[in-house]
Amino acid sequence: MTKKEVHQIVKSLDSLCQDSCQKLWNHPEVGGEEKESADYFRKLLSEEGFVIVNEEQLEHAFYAEYGSGKPVIAILGEYDALPGLSQKVSDKKEAMKEGAAGHGCGHNLLGSASAVAAIAVKRFLENEGGEGTIRFYGCPEEELLSGKVKMAYYHMFDDCDMAISWHPMSTNMVYDSGYLASASAHFEFKGKSSHAAFAPEVGRSALDAVELMNVGVNYLREHVTSKARIHYTTDSGGFSPNIVPPWAGSWYFVRAPYISDVKEILERVKKVAEGASLMTETSMEMKIDYGCCELLENHAYADLAYENLKEAELPEFTEEEMEFASKLESTIASENVERARKLYDTEGLPLSTKLGARDLYQINPLTASSDSGDVSHMMPMCLISTSCWPAAVSPHTWQATASTGSSIGAKGALSAAQVMAGIAYDLYKKPEIREKIMREFCEKKEDYTPMYEA
Repeated sequence: MTKKEVHQIVKSLDSLCQDSCQKLWNHPEVGGEEKESADYFRKLLSEEGFVIVNEEQLEHAFYAEYGSGKPVIAILGEYDALPGLSQKVSDKKEAMKEGAAGHGCGHNLLGSASAVAAIAVKRFLENEGGEGTIRFYGCPEEELLSGKVKMAYYHMFDDCDMAISWHPMSTNMVYDSGYLASASAHFEFKGKSSHAAFAPEVGRSALDAVELMNVGVNYLREHVTSKARIHYTTDSGGFSPNIVPPWAGSWYFVRAPYISDVKEILERVKKVAEGASLMTETSMEMKIDYGCCELLENHAYADLAYENLKEAELPEFTEEEMEFASKLESTIASENVERARKLYDTEGLPLSTKLGARDLYQINPLTASSDSGDVSHMMPMCLISTSCWPAAVSPHTWQATASTGSSIGAKGALSAAQVMAGIAYDLYKKPEIREKIMREFCEKKEDYTPMYEA
């Protein structure tokens, strides 16, 4: 079977891809609650002939496996939505249900395209009759940056040789590097309540400790790597102002280019919290929720992914789709639109239809985080994106949600499925490429331990 024939299998699954994208978009589920989405993929892949392997400790995590022997290729799928991003397929901000979740990061597309790619690869392996295993990984809680970290903790990625990943974006490109490493930690301060006017000297304000901590961290920002990100929210416990708050907390995210940077910065944040505790005579407890790694560079794998982007059919959009995209862009500052169109070389159009330059990842680096980064530290992993929303649209926005529920997003998903199936084809057919990718991985990898405790 040729790669073109594998591409044709993907094209024959277009209606399945569209239906899957729409089904998940219509029923968005936030991280930790993805029962319907996970069950949908379990049923779909089981009916296709995959063996479903669940992890009892993680209700909505699983992998679906077909074939036998080496190499074992993983295609990563996600399906969690974002809170508060409910949106109609409209060029105006209109919630389907006020305050409800929505697929503002396109994980309805991500999971669907990955499942379609896995089915196409399964049919290829079926036809070839040789050795080789394909796995679709159903990965929950990506938006919480913890799902794959937990899956690694429970050894769900053991015995895999290589992974293929993608993400909906504004253009068609490949990433050699990206995804900032990240960690999340809660800081809880306990003080002593008292009447704030009658006996303030008796009280010890936990809220004062939180505020002092946050001031200290703001000073710390100047003295960490410029590419680091530190952000937080606070919880005062809702006490009346005339009561000295006996409890208050902060929730911090720390991001940086490398997990080693994250760990170092988090230790410094902890020292600031300890200082705030000393100043206010309160107690402090710190709990690290998770940590996820940066994307480990693998130029050989990215080269292979780029060649497959060249060979696949990139999304082509109708006049109606271009018009809808243009209306979405009209809700964004014109200078941002102009900059994005220039960056992605859209030839003045709102949607990118061309293949991005090979080095575009350097010009437009990823500054978000993903638990997929952890997978790249366990095995070689490539990362591609396809055009699923207008050039100027960012993920985690209502405009992105509107796009991921439209035919624009579905077209991007089908294209991504073709690319991923093509990459898998090459990995099975060309052991010399696998060896080259693995050689680079072994040169760069370091010891990996999931930053998670059950």
